[in-house]
Amino acid sequence: MAAKRASETRWYRLLLLSFLVGIVAGIGAILFNWMVQTGHQLFLEGLAQYRPPTEAGEGPAFGPFSRLLIPLVTGLGGLIAGWLVFTFAPEAEGHGTDAVIRSYHEQGGYIRPQVPVIKTLASAITLGSGGSGGREGPIAQIGAGLASVTASWLKLSDTERRILVMAGAGGGIGAVFHAPLGGALFAAEVLYSKLDSESEVLIPSIISAVTAYSVAGYVSGYGSLFSLQADHYNQPEVLPFYLLLAPIAAGAAWLFVKLFYGTQAWFKRLELPLFLKPALGGFLTGVLGALLPQVLSGGYGWIQMVFENKIPFLILILMAFGKMVATSLTIGSGGSGGVFGPSVFIGAALGGAYGQAVAALFPGLGLNPVDFALVGMASFFAAAAKTPLSTIVMVTEMTGGYGLLVPLMLSSFTSFILLRPEVTLYRSQVPERIDSPVHAHEYIRLALQSLAERGLPIPKDVPLPQVARLLETGQPVPLDPDGNEIAFAMQLEEGHPWVGRRIVELGLPPDVLVISVLREKANRVIVPRGHTRLEAGDTLILVGPPEAPADVERLLGENGKAESE
Repeated sequence: MAAKRASETRWYRLLLLSFLVGIVAGIGAILFNWMVQTGHQLFLEGLAQYRPPTEAGEGPAFGPFSRLLIPLVTGLGGLIAGWLVFTFAPEAEGHGTDAVIRSYHEQGGYIRPQVPVIKTLASAITLGSGGSGGREGPIAQIGAGLASVTASWLKLSDTERRILVMAGAGGGIGAVFHAPLGGALFAAEVLYSKLDSESEVLIPSIISAVTAYSVAGYVSGYGSLFSLQADHYNQPEVLPFYLLLAPIAAGAAWLFVKLFYGTQAWFKRLELPLFLKPALGGFLTGVLGALLPQVLSGGYGWIQMVFENKIPFLILILMAFGKMVATSLTIGSGGSGGVFGPSVFIGAALGGAYGQAVAALFPGLGLNPVDFALVGMASFFAAAAKTPLSTIVMVTEMTGGYGLLVPLMLSSFTSFILLRPEVTLYRSQVPERIDSPVHAHEYIRLALQSLAERGLPIPKDVPLPQVARLLETGQPVPLDPDGNEIAFAMQLEEGHPWVGRRIVELGLPPDVLVISVLREKANRVIVPRGHTRLEAGDTLILVGPPEAPADVERLLGENGKAESE
């Protein structure tokens, strides 16, 4: 009964904290949007004399020397953002969402306090100066970082911190994109590359997202982000055309992922100081933007023009592939921005071009190209980010295109299935819950308990029968007849480099697993999880190939050498 009451108290506390995190994320979204707009006024409009189109349909407008000044301005923005990031918080580089996912799976939700501050400044400068990126990555990392700081200040457990971090990310995304349900679902779904989600994150994320959207709406207004005159689904005979859009979106998503990470790898090999790489990426983005200004910054005004069917076919194709290149240069070089905004831009442009082609080839069907732009937007990101459900919801909230849910579902889930799980914009994703360090040991424990319940000779506390012999002799023991797997023990004395670390922080080889922790102080056996923190006096039972003990000793030696240097 006491355990049940403690669990209920913890849950109610999480819900209350999710509400508070939503308030903070909403304020963060207001501040971030204001800073991006200020950056536009200062850099693009003030220095480059270029005003991009707005969601309200105003613009674009160029000054007499804009084409020459744009590369200099985007390069300057990249230089300032690069200096900020690589001087104060290197983990704030890139698109942000990946860092949040990695924090959840591997770091107990811990994000350094300076990260949301630096991410806010660097992303506002990158986007404000014309760098190609979106707002979801920065606001996800900002909301998550603020939630992590709050959890650490309140001395919450790693589990509670992880949940609040994702709630903060979902809240920030919901506020920025006017999509509270989509933002909450995205936070639960984006952690995994297969069709899986994190159920413990969902309700706190919904509370946070609703709260953040309500707070931010006082300044930015409520309702859809884009204005869309789309049709309602009432023609089953056109479904094959939407189905054919799915492989096009999946193929384009594959190209974008390969181009993005190929560009990132090229910049990593480039022998330049780290802070200069975003400057180079920004300058090259500006060169492209001088020729094709649609690819600069977030491009939401251009998306609105796509939805108004004001852009011709060839320009739409150039916009889609140009945006892939510009985003790869901006973010792949270490600049700070998100990939959701560019993805919906690319998907809308491709879908709009496809819709124009289909409407021209089959004029008797009376097809609206705008409908295909909406479906292309969702299909592209569903494949590239492995988030089909949340993408469908988010796109309908952003556009108000609820009448097209049927073709949205068909094309988005088909494109998701067509692109392999490992081809994703978010490389910190793991395939399923069982693959996450957060949950892996839970599945091991359940499997061992199941074997014990069937009467197999596996002790309840110590997972393997050979462990008793291992502890008696101190020598590794084989676990299979061929000797391909062994169990070995490691005693953590006071001063051992692993004392005070979590298991996920040890950096063990992928084929070495900690299966049990014998805690001397408490005289008990601990079934380890990724966030289990090791103490002096612990005895670790590890499983791996025959060379594993030597590999672990070598790892300890390298760590000690690195620390001494």
